[in-house]
Amino acid sequence: MLLEMVIDGMDVPEDGTARDAVADLLVRIGDGDQRAFAELYDTLSSRVFGLILRVLVNRSQSEEVLQEVFLEIWQSATKFAPNKGQGRTWVMTIAHRRAVDRVRASQSSADRDVRAGFRD
Repeated sequence: MLLEMVIDGMDVPEDGTARDAVADLLVRIGDGDQRAFAELYDTLSSRVFGLILRVLVNRSQSEEVLQEVFLEIWQSATKFAPNKGQGRTWVMTIAHRRAVDRVRASQSSADRDVRAGFRD
């Protein structure tokens, strides 16, 4: 019988008593804990990168956005409210929004170039 699972490096007991380990890390990051930040990065960076890459397709842009996401997490971890949602969801939402913003910025830039080309 399976007594527990491991998801993204976190133990998840079958009895339903799982705590939100990512939320715990975010709270510690909000207090300036660099080890918690390193642990969060090790735990979620591949999953976050996968999400960003699916949105952007371009690997180099995805790597840039990944850095931006983790910088934002470091700077705004104090804004995370564990009573309002799960830590993993908060991180993935930041990543998705950043990726979509990058797509929109790229599209706007391309549209401006096309309009400028028509004027010349």
